[in-house]
Amino acid sequence: MLKPTLLALTLILPTLNPVLAKASKASSVKASAVADSGNPFTKERNQAAGNLSTSIVIMQRMGNDCRGKGGLTEDKIKATQQKWIKDNRDFLMMHADYINGYLTSIKQIQGEEAARQAMADMKKTFIEQGNEAVKATIDKNGTDTACSKFFEAMDAGKMDIKSSHPDYKVLKGMLDYSQKNAPKK
Repeated sequence: MLKPTLLALTLILPTLNPVLAKASKASSVKASAVADSGNPFTKERNQAAGNLSTSIVIMQRMGNDCRGKGGLTEDKIKATQQKWIKDNRDFLMMHADYINGYLTSIKQIQGEEAARQAMADMKKTFIEQGNEAVKATIDKNGTDTACSKFFEAMDAGKMDIKSSHPDYKVLKGMLDYSQKNAPKK
């Protein structure tokens, strides 16, 4: 299981793209400067990391909003989320490392204040996007139906990062890259 601090970090970290452009502009950091400096931060990887970030915040928000709705107990929600975290652990750890690396690159190129500002800008936009997605789902289906369908799909593994996941190829490549370049123990 992920360490609580890593899980908390993973759950609050921002999407990178399309938010990357906004946050980078707001913090005077250009995405191309990071990518051109030899770092592994590409538009495609940023998009995949951003999509995963969105999935994480939606999962957290649905967990909070669905307690007692759609026949879901707090224990059922927690167990389903923990199963998803366990099943996707390697991708979540890679995701946290990728975002930390991205912010470290900003800090090295533009300074600590720019990295803090990028984090704040991305987090703000990330939360807004997650909230919009949850609201749209609940408005479309009603709270009980949206909640029950969401957690049924999650419990069945339909939200797992596997070959049917839209960003699987990129995320798998990122995971392979991170494992290949991880410091040896």
